[in-house]
Amino acid sequence: MADNMFIEEQCEKCINDVNDRHPHIKRNNNRIRRCWKRRTKLEIWLIIFGGIISLTVLAVIIALIITSPRKDTICMSAECIRASSRIMDHINSSVDPCDDFYQFACGAWLKSTVIPADRSSVNQFTILRDEVEVILKNALEKESSEDISAIKKTKDLYNSCLNLTAMEEQGTQPLVESLLSLGGWPILQPAWNESTFDLVQILAKLKSHKIDPIINLFVGIDLKDSSSRSIYIDQPNFGMPGRRYYLRDRDDIMVQAYEKYGIEMSINLGADQATAKNDIKEIVDFEFLLANISVAAEDRRDNEILYNPSSIGDLMANYSKFEWFEYIKQVFEIDGVGLNITLDEVIINRAPQYFDKLFILLERTPARILANYVLFRLVLERAPLLTNIFRDILVDYHKVISGINVARDRFRTCVGYVKDTVYLGVNRLYIDDVFGKDSKTRAQDMIDNLRSAFNELLDELNWMDEPTRKLAREKVKHIDSQIGYLDSILDDSFLNFSYENRTYDALKYYENFEANQNRVVVASLKILRTPISIRAPSYLNAATVNAFYSPQRNAIIFPAGILQPPFYHKHFPRALNYGGIGVVIGHEITHGFDDSGRQYDKDGNLLQWWTDDVIDRFKEKTKCIVDQYSNYIIKETGMHINGINTQGENIADNGGLKQSYKAYRRDVEKYGDEPQLPGLKYNNDQLFFINFAQIWCTNMRAQGFINQILTGVHSPGRYRVIGSLQNSKDFAKAFSCPVDSYMNPDHKCCVW
Repeated sequence: MADNMFIEEQCEKCINDVNDRHPHIKRNNNRIRRCWKRRTKLEIWLIIFGGIISLTVLAVIIALIITSPRKDTICMSAECIRASSRIMDHINSSVDPCDDFYQFACGAWLKSTVIPADRSSVNQFTILRDEVEVILKNALEKESSEDISAIKKTKDLYNSCLNLTAMEEQGTQPLVESLLSLGGWPILQPAWNESTFDLVQILAKLKSHKIDPIINLFVGIDLKDSSSRSIYIDQPNFGMPGRRYYLRDRDDIMVQAYEKYGIEMSINLGADQATAKNDIKEIVDFEFLLANISVAAEDRRDNEILYNPSSIGDLMANYSKFEWFEYIKQVFEIDGVGLNITLDEVIINRAPQYFDKLFILLERTPARILANYVLFRLVLERAPLLTNIFRDILVDYHKVISGINVARDRFRTCVGYVKDTVYLGVNRLYIDDVFGKDSKTRAQDMIDNLRSAFNELLDELNWMDEPTRKLAREKVKHIDSQIGYLDSILDDSFLNFSYENRTYDALKYYENFEANQNRVVVASLKILRTPISIRAPSYLNAATVNAFYSPQRNAIIFPAGILQPPFYHKHFPRALNYGGIGVVIGHEITHGFDDSGRQYDKDGNLLQWWTDDVIDRFKEKTKCIVDQYSNYIIKETGMHINGINTQGENIADNGGLKQSYKAYRRDVEKYGDEPQLPGLKYNNDQLFFINFAQIWCTNMRAQGFINQILTGVHSPGRYRVIGSLQNSKDFAKAFSCPVDSYMNPDHKCCVW
């Protein structure tokens, strides 16, 4: 190119010598001839070739100007450029979208993204949570003389969690003292005397530590009267992640890792090695028996079956081998609760099949094993709060159970703890740093649009009769929405009052933790007699990257943490926002009408408000979803998705996608199409589905898949995308997928 430029310059000089006066034309023509004669043939050909290239380039530029979209049809804002870059970084364009949309939308990201050593998986949620944790770390570690009292206390708790030196100095003493206050852990006490063991008393005391090893007792909104609260009893959770882990062989590698973890904890607390091995084996054996008399999650989806009210007096008559009245009375006598309980108090039994067998098991189990087990559950929760050795052996356990190879950065553990424990103060720090008030308004507008879209879908249903449809519209109308954060956290006086009775010692993290657990228990029990305002704000933790639906409050909840890219940005094109947070909003609305949520009316009461015929037709529709997802096999494990346990989430995924796309198209019809993203060949309809899919791009370890299948209610990310889109006619149209291609099967499932 440089040589051509030189030749052009020489000719231009030659040409510039031409005089524009007419009397000299002939003479100048002669000079031009002499100029050409001095050129070599090579130079002449180069000049001609250069001219041809110049004309060709000019023609191409003109063609591009004619055929390319006008400048005003391309969004060139910073957010659009970032969004376009993110989308391109995820996509594997060598995959046909109609063959495997998940690999198309996520393929490049799946190859380039490494699962962090301290995680069992990585996806958009974990990435955003990590970002939120860094924001909170900076806010919590920033010194400011202007901090109000509540913020100072929040930072004190955080700093006590960071203080590993103080934990090493305290050693095991805090936990050992807790165990002694509960009668002592037999594993650590050769002279333990079973004659002093009182199961009722120790269970009531453990409740104050927020430990429910055998009976899960709690106060909650009465499912059939959302204006009041009741006492519930239920089967407990277990030491391993879920009940189905106890259906594995006793010598399974995960079970053995759990047993080894218990042995090593016991030894580091001071147990004799032989005693630790023997007693922990007995503990795990007992827990296997306990788990196997519990009811599977698949059989606990009908809330009507779980609602069994009776007085304490009747409960004692039904289960005479346990002192129910004494146990419940002692629980409500915990310091700070102080509620009077009588034999007439109504108890709602959520697990009669479990309790039918529990007391037979307890009767034939030696007192030493029972004492060892219930206190083992406290040790599981508290040992990681002690010295580094306990956190190290926890990592060894997680290597087997979840594939995690290292402990999380300490600041992340501590940010996570204070975020969940003193969330009002943490939320204030988060909101002050990142969240704009206008995001609330924009999110509410989208919710209103999604609500209208759901009503349109109701009109299209051929399996719902008109009386039920009318009540469904009423329920949609009454769905409350809570967005971003509680306004009260911006009130200094409210925050200081909320933390008025709290003090945290920077050198005593264990004691701070215990005090917080006790405070949670007291508050959760004390509300039994407190009047309920259905429209009062629910638990809204602004720094949470998630979204929720509460059936008892008929409310959808969207914390500030999820109102950020790739889910939402105020400067995103609508296609991305509807494909992101729009689908999430639709998902939560649909939860009010999934197999569980549809059992509650507009006021949050458990009530059959559908006709029998409609229920039967709904069950036929949901069976299609159950069967579809049950047929998906996770290649990393060879296991099938549990279509029964995941049906509620799968129904919500499918319904949310359909609602959001309908709402998006309504916006386009109302306001017109928007500029496209730069550098992408996909139209906005296609970008809606691409953004939806990329939200669920997930890399997961095999152990993570096992845990999700055994205990989870969500399908793995790949099948949240594949399952929903295979059922979507809108998707098939947007990408022109042939009928019976993998992404456009002829047979589709549709509930909402």
